[in-house]
Amino acid sequence: MNPRDLDELLSARDLPPLPPGRVGQIERAVLADLKPVRPLAPAGAYLAGLAGIFIAVCAAGAYIAGQYGWLVLSDLQRIAVFVPLAAVAAVLVFSLVRQMSPGAKHTRSSALLAAVLFSLLLVGMIAVFQPAHEHAFVAMGLGCFRMGMIVAMPAAFLFVLLLHRGAAVSPALTGAAAGGLAGLAGLAVLEVRCPNLNLYHIIVWHISVVVVCMIAGLVFSSVTFRRWRSNQ
Repeated sequence: MNPRDLDELLSARDLPPLPPGRVGQIERAVLADLKPVRPLAPAGAYLAGLAGIFIAVCAAGAYIAGQYGWLVLSDLQRIAVFVPLAAVAAVLVFSLVRQMSPGAKHTRSSALLAAVLFSLLLVGMIAVFQPAHEHAFVAMGLGCFRMGMIVAMPAAFLFVLLLHRGAAVSPALTGAAAGGLAGLAGLAVLEVRCPNLNLYHIIVWHISVVVVCMIAGLVFSSVTFRRWRSNQ
């Protein structure tokens, strides 16, 4: 029953007057469980925090893993990969900040825009990289996937610590966006580190880091929120 139906139901019935003192009892019962809430920090602080974590993790990962992939990329390939990647990351950061404030608008449209930009990233990769056959496709790919997850996991942990300070409008959407952002950090480091320009390798083993992290974030946030609701 939605609020409008409830209002119509209550207005259609002649309710008996409340006994003396009942309003005071109701008020005391409601106020007994009220606790002061922790105020949200300004949106700019969360924006800077999420962006700072993403950039710091990418920079540290690239420094530790090396820049062999960056050296073999052409200028066109660098533009096709890192411009849309940065755009997706920026949109996800903005979306997460919006989702941390109850009553925020345009959260789903921001997520949809991020999906569109991610699709453009895939199209750009398909356009600038060529497919090739590899004898050690799985062995080399697993190494890249492992490295991407090693970068994404600390990013995800730091995102969770920061997002815990807010109030997620949609826990599932927030988890997916945070996981996707962590996966993008892993993808960025892989594109800087990995000198393998085989399109199949990039799509299967690099992009899969983003997909796996997004799904993991979605599942983690959904399960955590469901357990929290069941304990209330």
